[in-house]
Amino acid sequence: MTNSQRMPVPAAARRQVLVVDDEMINRALLGNVLEQEYQVLFAENGQEALDLIRRDGEALSLILLDLMMPVMSGTELLRRLRENSEWARIPVIVLTADQNAEIECLDLGAVDFIPKPYPPAGGMLARIRRVIEL
Repeated sequence: MTNSQRMPVPAAARRQVLVVDDEMINRALLGNVLEQEYQVLFAENGQEALDLIRRDGEALSLILLDLMMPVMSGTELLRRLRENSEWARIPVIVLTADQNAEIECLDLGAVDFIPKPYPPAGGMLARIRRVIEL
């Protein structure tokens, strides 16, 4: 069976992925890509994400994080995650159109960087699966 023919994962067995992006269209797009394999949680800014992480952090397998958001930026959230030993174990993939931010984000502990506009869904899913496996 090829990756494009994967069977949906039963809801009880799905890992949780938190999508943090202030743009509704980006949250919807990522949700559509992820929903067959993962339980997807959404936050519109870094502060909302931090509140969800405080509540559900132990269950999170991955955070997909935009950088440019109101209230609290993705960069600030990434800093706060890395300062907390419990949250530092959660892998973060940064999603942004700012190509100049890649090195800073990786230095702050992000495990990968996906540029906007997003690459094809298959490539994004393969990267997400691999990060969660590791």
